[in-house]
Amino acid sequence: MVSSRSSKRLTNSYTMLYYRFLKFESLKFACKVLRGYKQCVLIWTVLITIFLGCNESKTSNKQPEEIGYASHGDSLIAAGFLRYADSLDVDTLASQVRQSFRIYDERNNKILHVDAEELAEFQFSFFLPRLNKMLNRRNFYLELKTADNHENSYEVFLNGEKIQLYTEEELQKHDFWDIASRTFFKKLNELLKRQHIDESFFLLYGGNDLHAFLLSEKQFNIIADRYKNDSVEIPYRP
Repeated sequence: MVSSRSSKRLTNSYTMLYYRFLKFESLKFACKVLRGYKQCVLIWTVLITIFLGCNESKTSNKQPEEIGYASHGDSLIAAGFLRYADSLDVDTLASQVRQSFRIYDERNNKILHVDAEELAEFQFSFFLPRLNKMLNRRNFYLELKTADNHENSYEVFLNGEKIQLYTEEELQKHDFWDIASRTFFKKLNELLKRQHIDESFFLLYGGNDLHAFLLSEKQFNIIADRYKNDSVEIPYRP
């Protein structure tokens, strides 16, 4: 017969074994959880690394173009490109120039749509108000009048000075749109130079899409460098 003391010892031994068993099972469970946690961490680490790698690749692919925009954009702004823009528009225009080299917004008071056909047919009202708005900001006003016999002489007066936009021979050759535009803005540039204005008109595109750009020499060089591989976007002298 087992004594009460022996029985108590046996009970204590079983109890200790039981708790050890529980401790061992808890440890095994904890290890499993930990292994699972480590696996999850490893998986998430791999996924995050892949995501960041793809993101970095996309960013690195865009960097040269974005850097190019910012570099030329900052240079253009530093050269006074937005000097005559409305003060309320300057921040928006500056952001456009820096981020995407968007320089064709008429709010900058540097560019206007002319339309070579309208000019060659003496329909100056199409662009004259916009032109004078730009010029007025430079303290210059253009008075434009057509000669009484302009239908035959093809002559106009710019601030009282007469020019012939094209000849009869050039009219017959069907290149008078281009000639009229070049003649007009070449004369206007002469007038600007006399007033010591450090900008002159360059032309962009042609035909019905003809635009005129009022630029300093430095601004022109920056734009020309930006579009050195895309000559269509480079303004040209009249």
